[in-house]
Amino acid sequence: MSNKFILTITAFLLSTSIGIADSPKVVVDIAPVHSLVSKVMTGVGKPDLIIPAEASPHAYQLKPSNAESLENANLVFWVGKDLTPWLEKGLSSLASNASVNTLLDVNGIELLDFREGALFEAHDHGEHDDHDDHGKKDDHDDHGKGSHKAHGKHEGHSFEWAGVFELAKGTYNWSFSKVDGSYADPAMKMVILKASDIEAVEEKAEGLLESSSFETKKHNEQLVAQEKSFSLNFDSTKNKTVFKIKIEQSGKYTFFTEHMPFEFETDEHFLKDASGTDIEPTAQEPDGGHHDHASHDGHEGHDHGAHDPHAWLSPNIAKVWLNVIAAKMSEVDPQNAGIYFSNAKTAIEKLDNLIVEVKTILDPIKDKKFVVFHDAYQYFENDFDLSASGAISLGDASDPSPARLAEVRKRVVNEGIECVLAEPQYKKGLVKAVIEETNSNTTVIDPLGVKLKPGPELYEQLIRNLATNLAGCF
Repeated sequence: MSNKFILTITAFLLSTSIGIADSPKVVVDIAPVHSLVSKVMTGVGKPDLIIPAEASPHAYQLKPSNAESLENANLVFWVGKDLTPWLEKGLSSLASNASVNTLLDVNGIELLDFREGALFEAHDHGEHDDHDDHGKKDDHDDHGKGSHKAHGKHEGHSFEWAGVFELAKGTYNWSFSKVDGSYADPAMKMVILKASDIEAVEEKAEGLLESSSFETKKHNEQLVAQEKSFSLNFDSTKNKTVFKIKIEQSGKYTFFTEHMPFEFETDEHFLKDASGTDIEPTAQEPDGGHHDHASHDGHEGHDHGAHDPHAWLSPNIAKVWLNVIAAKMSEVDPQNAGIYFSNAKTAIEKLDNLIVEVKTILDPIKDKKFVVFHDAYQYFENDFDLSASGAISLGDASDPSPARLAEVRKRVVNEGIECVLAEPQYKKGLVKAVIEETNSNTTVIDPLGVKLKPGPELYEQLIRNLATNLAGCF
């Protein structure tokens, strides 16, 4: 073998190893997004995955290997705190030198609110004729800027939220936190009335909220229950503004607020007693607000997210994300920009073909009724003109209440719902309780890719399997 040939091979291997060594260190939160990033990085490197597909994104705890990956990262892609609120602190402390990209904040996608209650109304598919246009509505853009133009008052009222609390005599702390570095609004009105029923006093509360007469309160100042409106001014120099609530007589108290208190939450509940224990409402309007705070310890509910975070189940949104991923990769690694954008283009073309394939699979069941295990699929439903009739569990963090199970079962029986869907991580006995002694079928659908190999091919397999299993349930 000639020395020239050996030198040529050595130079090639050396250049290849340098290219791999110099490729950006990329970390991704969940397997479906990891698959999209893997597609874009093909030929350059491989991203690290934080949360295995078999683990719940809501409850996963970082391992030392995850922490090391974040510390070494140049780029991080994550869905956002609506899915993994616990990860926000880790990104701030461990990935301080990385470019952190929140995919739910990407322009060009429409975020959906969680559906309220156990039972859903059918979609108006006429609103979704153009599924390639996922442009964010103005209200979401306003919300992202801390504006409340998007919200409007609850059913035409002067308040967005009202809640009843059973409180013992004593002092409580109501906290408002900055979200993404700022308060959702610089101030907010609140009314506190000694009352056990929202409707009985809502007219009085509205009058107080609309009145030009109010008492201004600042950080650490005290509020009491009386026929008065308080204007709560948030301290922009602090990450959290806290107000003291003095209860002089044990009983039930109804709070009316101009804005959703959940919009000022980060990693803890807004109302606590003097010992730091969460205090939950016994009733609230809207029912559950944007999120159900029925219990924070064993709570049946979402993790305080402003929107439904399961946007990766829309292939149309995934197409938008692929271009964003390619652009962000190119910013930190411009020498491979051509590869990233070429890979993204190829991946988008594959998703276009996948969308056609899935529409063919699902077309025969477009008018069929089904119940999902938890409300994670409305982005998928919107893309493919489907309508779930309800969800067994509000969230995937805990078991549903017996009342919720009974409500879903009643619809299954009364409307002859043919399919009730389970998920691989959660108790099949709950599905059995809903379909027992009915003619409903059941099958497992998987929003995360539990049994799939992580990597570039996972995303298409995930969407295809979801469609195939759903269609096969009828």
